[in-house]
Amino acid sequence: MRSLCPGRRIRQLLAVLVCISIVGCTSNAQRIDALARSAQLQRYVIESNQLPSVVYLRASKESSQRLIIFIEGDGVPWRAGIAPNADPTTHEPLALELMVRTPGDAAYIGRPCYQRVVTEHCTSDLWTSARYSTEIVHAMTLAVKDAMSRTQAENLVLVGYSGGGVLASLIAEQLGRVTAVITIAANLDIDAWAKHHNYLPLSESMNPALSTHPHPWNEIHMEGTDDSVVPSATRDAYFERYPSAQIWLLDKHGHKCCWVEEWKELWERIEAELQRAGMAGDG
Repeated sequence: MRSLCPGRRIRQLLAVLVCISIVGCTSNAQRIDALARSAQLQRYVIESNQLPSVVYLRASKESSQRLIIFIEGDGVPWRAGIAPNADPTTHEPLALELMVRTPGDAAYIGRPCYQRVVTEHCTSDLWTSARYSTEIVHAMTLAVKDAMSRTQAENLVLVGYSGGGVLASLIAEQLGRVTAVITIAANLDIDAWAKHHNYLPLSESMNPALSTHPHPWNEIHMEGTDDSVVPSATRDAYFERYPSAQIWLLDKHGHKCCWVEEWKELWERIEAELQRAGMAGDG
């Protein structure tokens, strides 16, 4: 077999290096966009109170009885734990992965100022100390309302992963027609969580565990027995405040493992529970 000529070998090597360079330079936002495109989701940007968010939407042509909203975790707000990150976008969009695997009309509401969609109002406190602030909650609530309008949905289910679960709980308090709030590995008492990790207090954020709002909707909060990021003890105050909220403790699940892999079965269980609760309410 003849060996490749030196010129051809060089061209192939250069092509490989270019591919490596392109992959290496792909941003977290671009990777998330690629995942959304592969799932044939509609992408648009909404600017609420001068804070832009990326939204991915999957909607049927007919009016929807229900819209399922997915909210991502906090991403990477800090660089090396000491300085605010210029781009807090997550490199593991777990909530988007869950949305792709969930049937029905759904929307992924991006965190304001994430995914390299920014304005002059996007200051780093909005993903550090103020990540669950009134300003953030209000902007995301407007984005949820816009998605409801686009789909003509009659009611909502909010699903939040990690810090997205905190926002799901806070956003639900600003809306009507909420059927359920589902959280996965959520730090529902942000004060206890920050203290546990010796983090700086989230001084400009709202704490769901201290809320005075009633929660008339169904609540299912899933926790992993192996979650060292959000240990169960850091969430006790929330469940003291809302004792009717369900806690599903899942064996051998961590903060990231194994929610995506087991989501199909978990969602079927959630749907069965919501149906049961609805039937019980009708009776």
